Amino acid sequence: MTAEKKKLLLAVTPGTYGPILEPSVEEEMAALCSLVRAPEDIGKMTPERYARLLAESGAEIVVTSWGSPKLTLAALRAAPSLKYMIHLAGTVKAYVEKEAIEAGLIVTNWGGAIARTVAEAALMMILCALRRVTAYQMELHVRKGWRSPHDNEVRSLFERSVGIHGLGTISKELIRLLKPFGVRIEAYSPHAPDSDFEELGIIRQRSLRDLYAGNDVISVHASKTSENHHIVNTEILAAMKDGAVIVNTARGAVIDTEALVAELKKGRIQAAMDVFEKEPLPPDHPLRGMENCLLLPHCGGPTPDRQVDMGRQGLRNLKRYIAGEPLDAVITPAKYDLIT
Repeated sequence: MTAEKKKLLLAVTPGTYGPILEPSVEEEMAALCSLVRAPEDIGKMTPERYARLLAESGAEIVVTSWGSPKLTLAALRAAPSLKYMIHLAGTVKAYVEKEAIEAGLIVTNWGGAIARTVAEAALMMILCALRRVTAYQMELHVRKGWRSPHDNEVRSLFERSVGIHGLGTISKELIRLLKPFGVRIEAYSPHAPDSDFEELGIIRQRSLRDLYAGNDVISVHASKTSENHHIVNTEILAAMKDGAVIVNTARGAVIDTEALVAELKKGRIQAAMDVFEKEPLPPDHPLRGMENCLLLPHCGGPTPDRQVDMGRQGLRNLKRYIAGEPLDAVITPAKYDLIT
C-alpha cells in the first residue's frame, strides 16, 4: 500500500509562477504532493480569508513568496494540519508571525540560494566605487565630456584591505569572490562563532569603529534589527580613511543617511548604495547627483534569470521534509529576531 501524499498549498501570487516556480519545479512538487494552487487574488486576501483557505485546503505544507499574505498564529490554530511553511524569499517577518513559529510551525526561507547573486552585486559595486564609475558616467552622459576631474582618485581592488560588517551567507559568498584579488579581509559580527572566521581564513574584528577605520573598503551585510538601526553613525563614518569605500546591499536603516550625506559632501569617501531608509528614493534626495555615490534601486538580489534558484531551494527542502531529513535554512524564533 502506497502512503497518501501530503497536501501542499501554493499560496503564491500569479507572478511567482515561471520566474521563481519554473514549470519543472512545480511538476516535481506535484509528483511529491497533492498540490493545490491558491486563487489568483491570493495577494489581496485578508488574514481572515487566508486562514480559511489554509483550513479548508487541509494542507500540511504551504509555499509562500513575495506578495503572499501573512500567516498568523490564529491562522495556524485554524488549520491544525498545517506543519511546514516553505518561504521562497528571504525576509519572513512580513509573511509569518513569530508566535506561529513558537507554536511549532516549521518555516524555511531561501537560505543561501541567492547569496552568490547578492555577493556578485556587492563585488560589482565595490569595483565601480573604486573606479569612480559614477563620476565618469556623469562626465560622459550628463556633461558630454571625456575625462573625469577625479582621474587621480581611481583605485584598484587588488591587495587592498576589506572590512565585512556582518557575517552571514551573503558576506561569506562575497569573501570567496574577493579572495582572487589578494585582499586582506576582516569582519565584525558579534553573533558569528570563531569557527566561521577560521574556516573562511579571515580576521575577527571585535570593534565596529576599528573595522571602519582600518579598511579601504567596507561592505555592509548587517540585518535590520533594533540593535543595528543607525549603527553606522557620524562617528563611525568619520573614522573611515580618506578615499575609502562603503557599500550597502543589506538594509538602508543600518546606516544613518543624514550622517552619510554629510560625510559624502566632504568628498573624502566613496559610497555605493543599493538600499535606502526610504524606498523608492525620493526625487529630491540629497544622495542623487553626488559623483562619489553610486546608486542602485534595490536590485542587488537575484537577477530575473536567477530567481529560479529560490524555487529550486524550496524543492530541495520539500524533498528533505518528505524524507524526514534535516531541513536547510530553518527560521527559529531566535533567528527570526536577528534577520530582516
